[in-house]
Amino acid sequence: MRAIRIFLAGLIVACSSMAVSAQSALFGTKPVSTAPQSGTMPPMSALVPPPGAVPPDLLTSPPSGLPNQPIPGAAYSPWCGDRLPGDFGVGGNGPITYETYFRTGPNIIADAGGFNGALERSGWVAQFGGRSLLFNQAGDAAWVIDLGLSTTYNRGTRLSNPIQVLANSLKSSDPSNDFTIPLGVRRVNRTSFNYGIGRDWFLNGPGYLDQAPETNWRFGTDFGGRYGTASVGFEPQGDPDGYRRRQKIYHGIYVGTHLNWERNFGGWILLAGVRAEYGYTWTNLIPPLDGDIQDVNLMLTFGVRF
Repeated sequence: MRAIRIFLAGLIVACSSMAVSAQSALFGTKPVSTAPQSGTMPPMSALVPPPGAVPPDLLTSPPSGLPNQPIPGAAYSPWCGDRLPGDFGVGGNGPITYETYFRTGPNIIADAGGFNGALERSGWVAQFGGRSLLFNQAGDAAWVIDLGLSTTYNRGTRLSNPIQVLANSLKSSDPSNDFTIPLGVRRVNRTSFNYGIGRDWFLNGPGYLDQAPETNWRFGTDFGGRYGTASVGFEPQGDPDGYRRRQKIYHGIYVGTHLNWERNFGGWILLAGVRAEYGYTWTNLIPPLDGDIQDVNLMLTFGVRF
């Protein structure tokens, strides 16, 4: 039995030696020695910083041997605090800022087409929306993208000046009624989504928040379009208590100009001013008559830029 055990032990040692030799031949590696190697561990003093030394901050310090500059093709964000001198974000232009506004004032009809005489010349308009300002590097001018909503109300002259409208164009009317009937106009409402582009200029210094002076003046121009819904309320002749209504989709264009005074409060800018708009509206509210309206809006503006 003892001889068998010695034989098995020798066989195991021989197989192990052959496996190590085969590994070296196949992969070109040397067997790992478990014996301690002298001189491989650095001295402990090299791992401990000297007294008073401040270890580098790996999160904020630039890599060793490289200048403290952004990676080529990258730029600091204007929303992340301080920037390098002359760095204004992607493309090398000025920052992009945003503002919200509310405008309201009289709406004055210049020409109402088939509505002439049936609508009072003055109405009221209200608008609210937001604008994106894309500044140049100097900060004294910016391209503007404007998106907003508006509603306009015009009162009619009712039966004092009725107009002839197709009977089958009215809601719940028989389509075969292909004739006109006299109707007085009670009112016209227009509600629309507005979209425009323009240019603003700042007179007393940069207009963006971190460089704006305490007070500033701004003027600008823009143009755009409108898409919305318009409705007209009618009063049938001979029935003062009766009511008819017609509603249709409409579209229009406008061109405007404005002058604003601005006050910088540090974290935001208050603005107030005046605005004038000319608009042309295409409607099909009173067939067979022309329902197009040309008007002018004279409005006060209040808003905040941030």
